[in-house]
Parts: sequence; C-alpha cells; structure tokens
Amino acid sequence: MKVESAEILLRVDNLVKHFPIKRGIIIQKTIGAIHAVDGVSFNIHKGETLGLVGESGCGKSTTGRTILQLYRPTSGHVYYNDIDLSTIKGEELRKMRRKMQMIFQDPYASLNPRMTIGEIIGEPLVIHHLADKKGTQARVEDLLELVGLSGRFYNRFPHEFSGGQRQRIGVARALAVNPDLIICDEPISALDVSIQAQVVNLLEDLQKEFNLTYLFIAHDLSMVRHISDRVAVMYLGVIMELATRYDLYNDPLHPYTKALLSAVPIPDPVAEEKRHRTILKGDVPSPVNPPSGCRFRTRCPIAVEICAQLKPEFREVKPGHWVACHLV
Repeated sequence: MKVESAEILLRVDNLVKHFPIKRGIIIQKTIGAIHAVDGVSFNIHKGETLGLVGESGCGKSTTGRTILQLYRPTSGHVYYNDIDLSTIKGEELRKMRRKMQMIFQDPYASLNPRMTIGEIIGEPLVIHHLADKKGTQARVEDLLELVGLSGRFYNRFPHEFSGGQRQRIGVARALAVNPDLIICDEPISALDVSIQAQVVNLLEDLQKEFNLTYLFIAHDLSMVRHISDRVAVMYLGVIMELATRYDLYNDPLHPYTKALLSAVPIPDPVAEEKRHRTILKGDVPSPVNPPSGCRFRTRCPIAVEICAQLKPEFREVKPGHWVACHLV
C-alpha cells in the first residue's frame, strides 16, 4: 500500500444530488425527485487512491460528476484545497477544472468522432492557454508516447483505434493540463479483460510518476482491491462503509459489504466450495422513493425494527473504519 500524504486534497461534506421528475409539456410541474446521491461524506488525501464501489445505479458516477461540478449539487459542499467548488462558477470554476480531470467510462462515446486525436488531446491546452500551435503538437505527441501510443497517431481519428487504445487517449487527454486529481469513472468496465490490467497498470505508473490522486469508481471488487488504498462502499445514494482496503476485505462490518465480498470468485475450487455465500433477496429499491431509516434494510438479513425508524449514523467504529449500521 502506498503511504499517502496527510494533506487532504478533496473533502466531500454531506453531498446531495437530486434530479427532479417533471410532468407536463408546456407547464411543467415537479412531482418528485430521483435521490441519486443523498448525504455522502469522505476525504481523499493527496497521492492516494480512494475506490468507490457498489451496484449499478447506486450513485457512484453521479458522485464523481457532482464533485467536478458537471452536475451542480442540490446541497452539501465539495472542498478542493479548502476552496468550496459548489459556490464558484464561470471563469473561476474553469480555472479550477485544470486541477481536476475525469476519465470517462465509455471510450467509444467520450471521444468526438469528428476531431483528430491531436485535436482531442490538445483541446484542454488550447482552452487553458497553455501552449501555442507548435507547442500543442509537441505536448500531444509526448502524451501519446507516455500512455503507450505512437506520436504518429496525431492526425488519426478515434474510429481507427481499439477500445483499449481509445481509453489510453482518454487518459492522455486527462493528463494534458497536469491535474492533481483524476476521477476515473469505471475506466475499465467497457474493455476486454485482457486490456483491463494494462490500463490499470498504466494508471498506477502515472500516479507514481506525477503524484496523482485518484477517485476510482468501479464495480469490480477485485480490481478495486488491487489499485485502491481505501475503499468506500455505496448503496442507493449513501455510503455504507469506508475503510482501508486491508480492513474492508479482511474484516467487513456492514452486512451489505459482506454480501458483496461473498460474491467475488475465489481462484481455489476447494475454498470456493466451503465458503458461505450471502444471497440478498429482492431488488434494489427505487431511488425515487427510497426506504425510511436504513436504505439497505429491505434486503438486509439482520434488520431489526430500529432500522426502519432511524437512519444509521455514519460513524467511526475503529481507527479509519467508518460504518453506517445500527447493529455494528
């Protein structure tokens, strides 16, 4: 495990993002809201990787996009080096975006098919006035070499590349403006298994070289264990458990975390046959009308009456290990 800095680079404080549901064509009336993110809090230290895991639709990607202010939060705060991003906008926010970049999930949708690779990677340099035309081309060629591609690809188009190569181009674009924080929004989920390890190894090498800080969003628990220093487990818009990767995988405390980890295959037929699987009943409730009290109680094998009445406090049960459960 890397030894991250004691300096907190990013602080997320009770972040909430609701998407209104409207009815009507001419006169639109708000009839409800999708509770995508509902009171998320965590810190990321400079130089570390925080993994964010959970089932599809639990709010992981929305959390990442709201941190970068691609979605403006409904309430709560996001502090980057003690600057509250949720209160700034316009030119001030644009300047801050140079320090925070994102690698998107789908390498086939995140690259403009009408632009060459040189234009795609060079666009951040142009927007932030970091290089002239000649300097931009030199910088782009250097970035392509850095991510394992040839500088000769400068004038090619995205359709000429494979999924893994496109994701490397996305990584190069994120690195163009020398950011401190990169939010990796499931950067390997759309890639073949053989390519996933290459992209993750590239991200680790770049982190060591440039002292990058990552928020790594994924649902592959094995890959998150490999790359992360700490891991946060999310369910239906809230964080259930947050701990170091060692504590989380060896001593999970929340029933939902235990159920997730019991589904991870073990490459040992004997151990796989002997271990206890936790099979969750029912489906994930709708984020439009989430359950009262604990969000997980409708599927929890140990839920009691208080779980329906009172929302569990997200508390530190032992040093560095946070859990939102009444029974832990």
